[in-house]
Amino acid sequence: MKRYFWSYCLSSFVLLLWLVLFSTVLFSCHPHPAQSEKSLQPDSSAVIRYAHGFAIDYFRHYSRLTVYNPWRKGDISAVYYLIPHAGITTPDLKLTIIVPLHSIAATSCTHVAFLEALHELSTLTGMASPQLVYSTTFRQLDAEGKILDLGDPFHLNVEKVMELQPQMVMMTNYNQINTSADQLVQAGIPVVFNDEWMESTPLGRAEWIKFVAAFYNKGKLADSLFRNMTANYFALKKLAKRASDRPSILVGNSFKGTWYMPSGTGFMGHLLADAQCTYYFSNDTTVGSIPVNFEQALQHFRNANVWLNCSALNLTALQNSDSRYQLFKSFQNQQVYSLNGRITPNGGNDFWEGGVVHPDILLRDYIRVLHPELLPNQPLVYLMKMTK
Repeated sequence: MKRYFWSYCLSSFVLLLWLVLFSTVLFSCHPHPAQSEKSLQPDSSAVIRYAHGFAIDYFRHYSRLTVYNPWRKGDISAVYYLIPHAGITTPDLKLTIIVPLHSIAATSCTHVAFLEALHELSTLTGMASPQLVYSTTFRQLDAEGKILDLGDPFHLNVEKVMELQPQMVMMTNYNQINTSADQLVQAGIPVVFNDEWMESTPLGRAEWIKFVAAFYNKGKLADSLFRNMTANYFALKKLAKRASDRPSILVGNSFKGTWYMPSGTGFMGHLLADAQCTYYFSNDTTVGSIPVNFEQALQHFRNANVWLNCSALNLTALQNSDSRYQLFKSFQNQQVYSLNGRITPNGGNDFWEGGVVHPDILLRDYIRVLHPELLPNQPLVYLMKMTK
């Protein structure tokens, strides 16, 4: 009986040992589970102070970039995983990109400005509507045949992109079906959406330089650039508060019978508020532009001291487009400013390009116009005083 007992114990021990060994071998045959609960907790995260549209998290073997949906609060538009070389497992291999990038295609002039600030413009091999880019460096590369024209950004030439085979295509998300993006993804070319234009503050838009920098392992450079720019911005904002008055302003001009004016909570609204001026819609919380007809514009802005962001080339052209513009006090006093301080013959305008990356220079321009006594010797960069 005792012999049978020890025999039974020995058999049970052997069976248990076999099960343990089998389990160990079974689990060791699988790659390290990147999608385990433990791996989903980042080791650290990038500090994002003003932008609301993205987050960057760092893991042991990869970085995770999360892009939030600007049209549905709390929703995630996409998640991208950045790895230093092939062979690293991530939670989604289809959205995994090897960095640093050596080739990229882009669809917005703001993408060009971010790349230039990071000294990575040489990696740009394809561009939508290249004729609308202001950057002199870009135009030189384009003249040398180093930039492939990818057509209209809203109807990208997919065949040319496939011919180019960039490591990644950076697109602007317009909250609509994007067949070009779908075709590129199906062809194995990663598409990354950059939503900086949906940020409501100048600093929020500029902070997307950290997002672009992640694809080049240049987080430290982006942090340094953004920190210096932010310091300049707040110093200028503080300077503007020393102004003795707050001149009233008119913004934009009529387009096909409607005057689209910025609300107080958008990009331009924040910029104007920081420049210390009086604006009729400063407390309006409308998302997007405020449509105003000509009669309403006259009612609210007829006596405005300064007219900003006018799209005409000069006062004569403005007057010829609609004689009623002469009714505004700012027109009569020739205190009208356009956004044409830095433009190209083909339509490139650095206000919408470099101005996004350098909001401190934008703010300086507006302070120079509204409070010339604070910056008496400062030349304008993006704004330009209109003459006849």
